[in-house]
Amino acid sequence: MKFLLLCASLLASFTAAAQQPNPTAVPPSAPVPALPSLIPISRPGEPALDEEHVVHLLNGSDLNQFYSYFKEFGVQKDPDRVFSITNETLRISGKHVGYLATRTNYADYKLIAEFKWGRQVHGRRLTKTRNSGILVHATGVDKLWMRSFEVQIQEGATGDVVLQSGAHLQVNGETKFQSWATFERPGKQPWHDELGFRGPDEIEKPLGEWNTIEVLCDADLLKVTVNGRVTIDGRGATPQSGQILLQSNEAEIFFRRMDLYPIRRK
Repeated sequence: MKFLLLCASLLASFTAAAQQPNPTAVPPSAPVPALPSLIPISRPGEPALDEEHVVHLLNGSDLNQFYSYFKEFGVQKDPDRVFSITNETLRISGKHVGYLATRTNYADYKLIAEFKWGRQVHGRRLTKTRNSGILVHATGVDKLWMRSFEVQIQEGATGDVVLQSGAHLQVNGETKFQSWATFERPGKQPWHDELGFRGPDEIEKPLGEWNTIEVLCDADLLKVTVNGRVTIDGRGATPQSGQILLQSNEAEIFFRRMDLYPIRRK
């Protein structure tokens, strides 16, 4: 009997505790913030990375590690707030064509970025594919576009690499160096430049979902991975260091992660 009374008492205590409001609980109607995807930092066959000295290019509060550039406004003039931080996430409205540029040059690293498309489009993008990009090893004076490798972010073509202003790269034995020369990701074709396009072998997630891009820069190696699939594995990259640019190109896009891991040298 004592045992039964003890069990009844414990049950009543648990029931009362469960009915008490939890001040830290998230109400069912409250939006739960999405967390960055958990992906391996170093993949098999890649160089070791210095995870202790990761550079968080996006800190969730300001853009002090960057400056802006637009052809019509110049450097560090963004009257329409094309670039802004909202809910610890970088929003690029795309209203004007230009970029955010790191204030520092970088070499020998792996960049991991997470992005998703917004719904706003401008100009040509009212009917054509959403477009943005991450440009690495950018060198020279500010212009559209500096000598660099543009890791394409474009509906149906995310993971392509576009050579800008004389950059050199060799992929599968083929060397290209003309401006706007493009190495396409496997399975891209047939591709159509129309808003919302998704290819038959699409590796980008649907509109509004987060995607992960990895860019490995190791001396003359340039390797791009999108959502776990290698799209470009190039050698003979020239230049091999420079700024990192985040492109604004008439389509709204969000970045919640932009982490740079230095390659660990023995």
